[in-house]
Amino acid sequence: MKRTFPRIFITTLLFVSALVGTTSANAAPMIPSAYYNNCGAAAVFMPSSITQFCGDAGAGVVNIKWSYWGAKSAKGVGTYYVNACDPTCVAGKVYKTTKVVVVLSGATKTHGKNYLMNVTVTPEAGKKFVWPPKQRPVPKKVTWITDMWRS
Repeated sequence: MKRTFPRIFITTLLFVSALVGTTSANAAPMIPSAYYNNCGAAAVFMPSSITQFCGDAGAGVVNIKWSYWGAKSAKGVGTYYVNACDPTCVAGKVYKTTKVVVVLSGATKTHGKNYLMNVTVTPEAGKKFVWPPKQRPVPKKVTWITDMWRS
């Protein structure tokens, strides 16, 4: 009895490897459909963090993993943080344990590029924000507009 399985397996494996190598080598580079402006910095494509308050970076989202990024919106998950600013913002405790969903929208063409300007941050389903005690009530969502050009 002939043993053809190893030969067929190896031939298939080599064919798939060659196909994958060819596909990735010939793939066109990804061209960003939209950008985000994080506190006046350069245009950023799929940033890993975004800041709500640019003056002191007192709130924002870190460790963002984007599940979708398009020309008109983007969606991802990350961790929201907020500084209690008690007794001062410099000495305040930072609360950053809230897992959140981040949605960017409000596509606006400015400075030659398409930017997602509106930010909506919502705790994951069934969760609440971890919030500084002196900054009550705890919001159901946090929103802001990153509009550094038209103040």
